[in-house]
Amino acid sequence: MPFTRRHFTPPSLRLRTFVRANRFFLIGVLLLLLAFLYLVVTNQQGDELIAINQFRTPLYDRIFIVGTQLGEPIAYIVVLLILLTYRVRTAIFAVLTGAAVGVITGLLKIYFAQARPMRYFFDNFEETWHNLNLFDEPMRNWGYSSFPSGHSASAFALYSFVCFNIRRPKIAISVVCFLLAAEVAFSRMYLLYHFLRDVTAGAFLGLIIAIAMFFLQWKIFPENKLLNDGLWWSNRKELPPVKEAVTPDQTS
Repeated sequence: MPFTRRHFTPPSLRLRTFVRANRFFLIGVLLLLLAFLYLVVTNQQGDELIAINQFRTPLYDRIFIVGTQLGEPIAYIVVLLILLTYRVRTAIFAVLTGAAVGVITGLLKIYFAQARPMRYFFDNFEETWHNLNLFDEPMRNWGYSSFPSGHSASAFALYSFVCFNIRRPKIAISVVCFLLAAEVAFSRMYLLYHFLRDVTAGAFLGLIIAIAMFFLQWKIFPENKLLNDGLWWSNRKELPPVKEAVTPDQTS
């Protein structure tokens, strides 16, 4: 028996409707960003890394080394393959979201050219650097590409975009996407790759890109059946319209 479903209707592009539909995720992200921003303003740069570094353990190392990959291209590939079975349009724009993040964060990194934590501590607070629980040399980054955090931007863009596009179960999807994005952001500080300011800026940038891409995807051929279908459903048929029941007194 072929798969069938009713005609797909593009979502409303009214900002109010969008915010209401994604309120759980948006509230969680905004609260997290406000907390991050407060800590950035009230603490000296690097204090958060020193505090996090004190809790380093082999178990946490494994968790966050794997977790940071949730913001890398491999995560986009997995999401792409899943979304292709859901809606081709969404899969395409998920990739475009990642590309936009890569270009924008790359340009910002070149413009600001801020020292990574390893370089910053070694050049300015060498005693603090020696007291850190450092990772092995292959995992150390001594460059000048700290601001903003590309991984944080990538993760918040990807999982925000996924959350915006999945209609049900909304609360569960919102929680999962929020936790995945937050995991990547925290991992960048745990691994001594980024400061809290970098992560905060990256997360905010990723959220903005995801919102823009969500609305942009429905500006291009919104009624195109090929784009609105998933590959798994490529042979499906439309369900016939529902006929109203006829009562005995309506018959002649």
